[in-house]
Amino acid sequence: MLWRVVAAVGRRVLNLVRMQGNNHVLTQMQDTLRFKPRQVLRILMWLRLCAVIGQTITVLGVYYLMGLDLPLAALLTCVGLLAAFNAAVYVRLRLIKEASHREVFIHLMVDSLVLTALLFLSGGPSNPFVSLYLVPIALAAVALPSSYAWWVGAASVVLYGFLLVWFLPMEAPYEVVAGDINLHLFGTWVNFILSVVLITFFVSLMAATLRRQDMKLAEAREGTLRNEQIVAIGTLAAGAAHQLGTPLSSMSMVVEELRDSREDDEALQEDLDILESQIQVCKQTLAELMEAAGNGQARSGGQASLRQFIGRIINTWSIMRPDVRHRLHFQEPFENPCIFTEQTLMHAIINLLNNAADASVANGSDRVQIDVACRDGELTLSVIDEGQGLDADAMEQAGRVIHTTKPEGLGIGLVLSNATVGRFGGSVTLLPADTGGVLSRITLPLNDLRVSDKLADEPGGCRQPQAADHPLNKQGEST
Repeated sequence: MLWRVVAAVGRRVLNLVRMQGNNHVLTQMQDTLRFKPRQVLRILMWLRLCAVIGQTITVLGVYYLMGLDLPLAALLTCVGLLAAFNAAVYVRLRLIKEASHREVFIHLMVDSLVLTALLFLSGGPSNPFVSLYLVPIALAAVALPSSYAWWVGAASVVLYGFLLVWFLPMEAPYEVVAGDINLHLFGTWVNFILSVVLITFFVSLMAATLRRQDMKLAEAREGTLRNEQIVAIGTLAAGAAHQLGTPLSSMSMVVEELRDSREDDEALQEDLDILESQIQVCKQTLAELMEAAGNGQARSGGQASLRQFIGRIINTWSIMRPDVRHRLHFQEPFENPCIFTEQTLMHAIINLLNNAADASVANGSDRVQIDVACRDGELTLSVIDEGQGLDADAMEQAGRVIHTTKPEGLGIGLVLSNATVGRFGGSVTLLPADTGGVLSRITLPLNDLRVSDKLADEPGGCRQPQAADHPLNKQGEST
């Protein structure tokens, strides 16, 4: 039908105004390819806390339980300084939202220097825990640019070399249990346990992060592909919109001529009324398209309360689909903020309503259920048809790729709705309905659409008397 073509044209060109978001998507793709510096600082903070606890237990255990003559005060001072530094890091992380790679590098160097001091006081290179130098190197390789990683590696080599020359020797280790099991071998075993824990932790963390990155990259690629398809269709639709004005005017003239020449034919007059209403819907869609394109935005409809905006959408759709009965229900308590009447959002909802109407009619029904809820600043709109439903694969594909189950369908309606709603931070999901059909649900946060109190109270704002709710909205349902 012609009104569907015109509506598709309006949606296509209006979406072109918003396609500049692609560069932002690509930037987000690049940002997911590495750990955030602040995230690395948090990991370091928790690892440092574990190190402080472990070092304190080890130093006290070796000194008091095993009787080794160690510089206890100096060792505990080093551990205390590391604990104080970690406390300062905790406070700083609560105050900042971003960090730099240089700051991460400095933290790794502090940890390496404290480790060097502890090893210097407890045997130097003969200490079984000397391999802990590899921990900051591994972290730098994972979380920092390669230049910083090489600097951390070089610093660790220099510090290890320092210990080869300068260190305080420990007394010769003695047997702990029996046979060849002496203190050095026992320390090596403990160091192996620590290495297993750290390697497992880091590998698991890296694997989980990479899985999240792969998911984000796949979503970004899919969104970019979908936007490219929409831009291609929009280019063709813009040309079609330019050519639709003349056919609509010709149709209006023919309707008027038929109305004047067949005034006595009541059945024809009713059909002409329906045809004229369809033509007016097409003209209104083109007018909204041109106005939105001229303003450089799609908020040309002004302001309205949320309940009124939904009522307008349902009324417009009812004119388009006189063959379908619907029931509109507002779930109470219902928040009713003032919002901008975003035209692209209106067309996205009408797309879902048309899909539901087509599914019900194809299954021999003429009913569509519409449930609307708004709580905590989030709109939830559910459209339930009485069609034959969709299989799991079709529901998975719907809205993500151009796909249709209708012989006369173009397969772009749900893609457009998903792209439009997603632009405002919302989502469109398809679920099996209790009626045997499909439940199409829009979940949309209203933060970006909400009108400020100042604008709402101005002349023409949605809080003025002329912006009262439509009677349909007060009833909360229509049949």
